[in-house]
Amino acid sequence: MKIRHAKKEDVGEIYQLGEKVDELRFSGKHFHEKFELVGFLKGKDNVFLVAEENGFIVGFIYARIISKDWCMLDNLVVNKKIRGNGVGSLLLEEFYRVLRKRGVDYVQVLEEIHHRKTRKFWHDKGFKEEKVFIWADKVLSPSKLNHKGRI
Repeated sequence: MKIRHAKKEDVGEIYQLGEKVDELRFSGKHFHEKFELVGFLKGKDNVFLVAEENGFIVGFIYARIISKDWCMLDNLVVNKKIRGNGVGSLLLEEFYRVLRKRGVDYVQVLEEIHHRKTRKFWHDKGFKEEKVFIWADKVLSPSKLNHKGRI
């Protein structure tokens, strides 16, 4: 297993992997557009790592450094077929190493309350639930809604 910084040519595989992960659905939409992933790669205050095995990307982690010592972890994804084998832990270890080099010592993650396995994962990794927020949506283009009321 190799953990490395993501590259532009990885975007297609990252996108396909992210599309298969239900935990990343925002308001009924897919998790990100490909152009957004490319933008994440370009951000100098971003950390974007991939886990690669036998030439294939099997996981990734993406975060934004918000201030000199604070980071918002946006996505940690591992292929469903190989979850439970330590890939997420390896990504986190390298992620923490990169953050320490940059002087970041506080990491925050948002998690959906209904995804119990995800919440347990973060708890097991030492994250503590501090506050609870409600995500509220408003669609400004009703013509884009599907039959279930989602975009």
